[in-house]
Amino acid sequence: MAEMVGVDVGATAVRVACVAGVDSRGMAIITKIGIVPLPDGAIVGGRIRSPQDVSLTIVRALKEAGAKKYGFVLGMESSDVAISNILLPSSLKVEERSMAIKTMGKAISPTFSIEDSTVSTHSRDRVERQGVTMTSVNVAAALSEEVELLKSICSLAGLAPRAIDLSAAGLLRAYTRSNPDNHEIGTVVDIGASRITVATRDGMYLRSVRTISGAGSEVTRAIMQATGEEFKKGEEIKLTTKLVRSSGSMSGQGYRMDESYEADSITPAERALSNSVDLLVDSIALAIEADAAQHGNISQGIVLTGGTALLRGFKERLTSRVGIPTTIGRPWADIERSRRNALLFKEGNIHPILLMNIGLAAGLALWKDPR
Repeated sequence: MAEMVGVDVGATAVRVACVAGVDSRGMAIITKIGIVPLPDGAIVGGRIRSPQDVSLTIVRALKEAGAKKYGFVLGMESSDVAISNILLPSSLKVEERSMAIKTMGKAISPTFSIEDSTVSTHSRDRVERQGVTMTSVNVAAALSEEVELLKSICSLAGLAPRAIDLSAAGLLRAYTRSNPDNHEIGTVVDIGASRITVATRDGMYLRSVRTISGAGSEVTRAIMQATGEEFKKGEEIKLTTKLVRSSGSMSGQGYRMDESYEADSITPAERALSNSVDLLVDSIALAIEADAAQHGNISQGIVLTGGTALLRGFKERLTSRVGIPTTIGRPWADIERSRRNALLFKEGNIHPILLMNIGLAAGLALWKDPR
C-alpha cells in the first residue's frame, strides 16, 4: 500500500504523519512524523496572517518526516464551514453534484452564500422518491476564499496536495471507529491553543462542525493577568493547578464556587483558571446543544482532545455541565517501532501527549477520495 500523508496546520506548529495503513485492531500505523513550530504571528486567532511562514513551515515539516511535497492531505480549519444533508438524483455523476447544488440555490450555510462556497459531497444511502432513485448526500461547504488561501500557500513552495480536507473530518477518523450502519451520535471536541473545534457525527458521517475562537491560550492569559507572571509560568500554573470545585449550576458569570470553599482559600490563579475554563465549558456545551436542537437528538458521548482537555478537573466540569459521558481521547493510532522512531519511545511506550499531538494528522492521512 502506498504511504498516506496527513498535514495538520495548527495554531503553533505544523504536524505531519506518514501512515502505512490500518491494522486488524483499527489502528493507523504511523511510520514517520514531523513536527515544526510556526513562527510567532504566523497564525493569530485561528487566522493565517503570514502565508509565506506557513508555507515554509509545511515544507520543513514534510522534510522532517521524510515525506514528498506532493500527494499529501492538508487539513482545513475554519469558522466558515457548514454541513448539510440533501437528496440528489442518483443518476448525477459525482463531479456534477456541486453544480447541481449551486443551481438549486439551496442554502447550506447561514453565514455565506452557496455561490461563495467550495462544495464537496459524500454519498450515504439510496432511497426511492416518486419512482425516482435518489441518493442521500452529505454536503460540506467552505468559504471559497479560504480554500483558495490554502491553495496559494501550497503554490508558494511548489507543494501539491492530493486533497484539502476538513480538519473536523480528520478528527473523527482519528478518534472514532464505528460501523457505518450504526447511527450512534458522538462528538469530538478538540481544544487547541486559539480555537475549539466541536465535530459531531452520525455513525461515521460528519453532521455538524462548530468552531469557537479562544481556547487554551485564553486560559493562560487569564492566569497571567491574575498573577502577573510571564507566559511560560502561566502555562506551568495552568497545567499543574487543579480546578476548584463548583456547585454545577450556572450563575450567569460561570459556575458558582462550592460554598465549602472559603473565599480566602482560593488563590488568584485558581480563580482565574476556574473562571476561564467555565467560559470554555459553557461555549462547548452551547455548541453541542445547538447541534442537538438542529438535528433533534443529542450526542451520546464526548471525546476530548488537545492540551487544555488534560487540565485537572476539565473533563469532570464538562460532564457536569452537559450531562453526557466524557472521556479523554486516545487516537486510533500507533507509531511503528523502528530505528528511526526509537527516540519517540520511553521505556517502550509512546507518550500519550505525542499521540494526541499527531492524531489529527494521522486522521487526515486516512482520507479517501469520495469518488
